Amino acid sequence: MAEKLLTISKFAQLFNTTQHTIRHYEQQGLLQPATIAANGYRQYGMAEAYQLSFILFLRQLGLSLAEIKAILTSDYSEQTLLLNKKQALQEEIARLQALEQTIDDQLQQVNQQDTLQVDQPIHLRVLQRLPFAQDFDLSVVETIDWQPDWMLRQLYYVINETDYAICMATPAVSDYQIDAGCYVTTTIEAASGAEFDSALAAITTHQTLPLIGIEMRGIFLSPGKHLAVKILGNRKE
Repeated sequence: MAEKLLTISKFAQLFNTTQHTIRHYEQQGLLQPATIAANGYRQYGMAEAYQLSFILFLRQLGLSLAEIKAILTSDYSEQTLLLNKKQALQEEIARLQALEQTIDDQLQQVNQQDTLQVDQPIHLRVLQRLPFAQDFDLSVVETIDWQPDWMLRQLYYVINETDYAICMATPAVSDYQIDAGCYVTTTIEAASGAEFDSALAAITTHQTLPLIGIEMRGIFLSPGKHLAVKILGNRKE
């Protein structure tokens, strides 16, 4: 039985693409029709369907037409391609999850003024330790090995008697840990270091050191230049 072939319009419709796209793939040497009639009408069969499916899959992975042509016309390892793309996808997923966490943190800070719910232990890695006399500014940022987008991530402060540590959450057990639970919090909003120190001193009269502070990232959305930090207190039973 002869194979049933489809016209280019039916073929394009089957794959939810356009005739223009299929003709472009042909011009680029990626996909040839099964037959071309004397009047120029093109027809496509199962072999071409598999070829187009593979091309569209590679396009979804973000490959250029030149890269796809190299794969189709050489002995390039498909396994190597897929493993590389899988790693890239995993890195992108991790980036998006971190961005989602940043959004959750901001929403939680808006909706919960007096408590903080920690569902899983948060491990903190120290980025830099500073004496109280030194402010956290760009001169400090220059000494920290971080990526620019980390400025949007959650920063934590571990406040000791004579210094404070700037920290960031890390997946592994590290320098400090915030245990799971619901914490009573006190928010300090200050326009200067002296104002912040004064408010912090009032808290230390009834809370012991070290204290853990969480920078309120929602401050980016607020007018004016001031520091806002949630200081963790006792866990609620």
